Amino acid sequence: MNRFRDFTIRTKLTLALLGISSVAVLAACLMFYVLVMNSYRQEYQKNINSLASIIGANCTAALSFAIPENAEQVLGALRSRPSIVAGQVFDERGVLFASYGVNPSPAEVKAGNANATPVERTFPGHLLVREEIILNNSVIGSVVLLDDMRSLRTFRSIALTTLAVIVTAVLILALLAAAKLREIIARPISELDAISRVISVNQDYSLRAVKSSGDEVGHLVDAFNSMLDQIARQTSELQKREERFRGLVEQAVDGFFLHDIRGRLIDVNQRVCDKLGYTREELLTMSLADIDIKAGRGEYPENLWADLRPNEPITLHSVHRRRDGSTLPVEVRVGLLDLGEQQVVMALARDVSERLAAEQERRKLESQLQQSQKMESTGTLAAGIAHDFNNILSPIYGYLELALLKVQDRPEVAGYLGEAHRAAGRARDMVKQILTFSRRDTEKQSPVEVHVIVKEALKLLRATIPSTIEIRQHIDLDCGCVLANPTQIHQILMNLCTNAYHAMREKGGVLGVSVTALEMSPRDAQGNINLKPGPYLLLEVSDSGHGMDDKTMARIFEPYYTTKGQGEGTGMGLSVVHGIVKSHGGDITVYSEPGKGSTFRVYLPVIEPAAAQQIDITSSPPPGGNERILLVDDEETVRRVEKDMLINLGYRVDSFSTPEEALNRFRQNPRRYDLAITDMTMPKMTGDTLSRELLAIRPDLPIVLCTGFSEMINRESAMKIGIRQFVTKPLMMNSFALILRDILDSPS
Repeated sequence: MNRFRDFTIRTKLTLALLGISSVAVLAACLMFYVLVMNSYRQEYQKNINSLASIIGANCTAALSFAIPENAEQVLGALRSRPSIVAGQVFDERGVLFASYGVNPSPAEVKAGNANATPVERTFPGHLLVREEIILNNSVIGSVVLLDDMRSLRTFRSIALTTLAVIVTAVLILALLAAAKLREIIARPISELDAISRVISVNQDYSLRAVKSSGDEVGHLVDAFNSMLDQIARQTSELQKREERFRGLVEQAVDGFFLHDIRGRLIDVNQRVCDKLGYTREELLTMSLADIDIKAGRGEYPENLWADLRPNEPITLHSVHRRRDGSTLPVEVRVGLLDLGEQQVVMALARDVSERLAAEQERRKLESQLQQSQKMESTGTLAAGIAHDFNNILSPIYGYLELALLKVQDRPEVAGYLGEAHRAAGRARDMVKQILTFSRRDTEKQSPVEVHVIVKEALKLLRATIPSTIEIRQHIDLDCGCVLANPTQIHQILMNLCTNAYHAMREKGGVLGVSVTALEMSPRDAQGNINLKPGPYLLLEVSDSGHGMDDKTMARIFEPYYTTKGQGEGTGMGLSVVHGIVKSHGGDITVYSEPGKGSTFRVYLPVIEPAAAQQIDITSSPPPGGNERILLVDDEETVRRVEKDMLINLGYRVDSFSTPEEALNRFRQNPRRYDLAITDMTMPKMTGDTLSRELLAIRPDLPIVLCTGFSEMINRESAMKIGIRQFVTKPLMMNSFALILRDILDSPS
């Protein structure tokens, strides 16, 4: 087998084709020979059996009348068949009646060996046939014939001769085909081998093999030529890369030094000249100690350069001295370069002035983050206090408004009450400011012009990030309004921009911020963006920083996941941004590649111009009505002031302190009430649960949900339940009256 592998392709093709052809033809001929011989033998035997039956039929009369001469006369007809060498007729007792030619012994016949199958005993190579003679369904005798099968042997000789001729012809054809295939297949391969040897010896990659066919060999020639093209291109590219590398060294941002073990400068790039203020010729007459302050003072370890090892660079921090005497801090990457005859030190010096300034700024931001976390804790406490404090303010605010309506004709008293009303308003605003400042004012949403917030935030951002980061902004003033919390929009932008700054703080880059209008098509909405088709505002923040891989992108919105160092981040920034965007009915996507920066896109639904119109609360008397209202609040003082306000507006009010009591009354007569007002935070059953129960009984019932402060529900989730309006306490009578009339007067 090993010797066969070493044969040429021509020899392998010839041997393989001849071998396969020989085996196939011999197998086919053998099968054909066996099949034909079996068929001929059966047909031959059948013919002898038929002859025996005819003779038996002709001897019937002779046996019946015991006339042996007639039977022998019938047997005499066998002389026309030379192959039949003997014939016998026996009577019913098995006694020989008549015979012809050389006969088998009676014992052979009586032994039953003269059946319809060949028997070769007394006469080897002969066919012995026995047929019974039947008359009127009775056996009256039998006929035995002995054939020497000369015709069968003659047929076998002819068949073998024919098959031998066929095999010989096929092998000759196979040999001719092998020669042709050898010419077709092996010749191009031999030519390919020859030209590859020439190319290998002469290193001439301009030569090409000639393609003579479109088969696998032709494909091999194409691949070989393509490989030569690639080698030629790579050789050319290597030359260009060498030239580019030389150019990059000259134009590199970092300073490039080559000096020997003793510190004498051998080569520098243009960046070193620009940074230090020397010409290249001047620097090549100097040593490292002339420009490196630490080297000049001997502060580097002894034998530092001699102890360097190839492919084991080290990083040093030092200070370089300029021509004018000024200094700049540098980070130097030092490695040993083996040039064969000489070992030199290669150093890349980077100016880290801006980085040090950025680190100082980072420490400042860390301090701000710690303060922000303190405010987050304060916000948690403030959120808990807000509900109770707003419930306390509700009766104060409400009764002051009612009292002011009663003393319009008493200016002095009205003045006193007005001052108290304004003080209550300041208290209300104080709670609002605390919640806003601590990022907990999540429920207060209003029509917001995002581009205004973005402009203000970018002014603040420009003052806090280093000048190495360029801010490019594209703000569409006609991008529309969104229903949002202004503080949270500001928080989204600052979080995204801060992350972008962190990605670029080492090398600088470009921070891009754009605000544009976008029409979301059904096709866009079916992609990675989980939004309904319609108009949206697109806030895009991009950076040219280090970027992220797919694994990092898959986790950036997880709480507490951060890629920043210890003390640099909590891992909550993007998680909070994601939550805010989702709570505003929008979506956020990110695209990033390692080394190519990141782009965050925030999609917020644009509201209709009519929805952006704020309610105009004037000094005119608040509108009232006479509808019947179901009022539910567990705080007695709040419930009482709300009931008094509604009665003063002309409404008929049924008030309840527990949701269960109100629900039972409503079940008795659901059509009795035109509107329901419920508090959110109540024992046993919350306001949203009560609203679901009421709407399950009567789906068209208008419901107003009031809350001092609750994290369990917001305006969006309330609207999904079917609540018509979401109102925060303390209630102002004028705005509350307008809200009620707007709901009651609107079509169901």
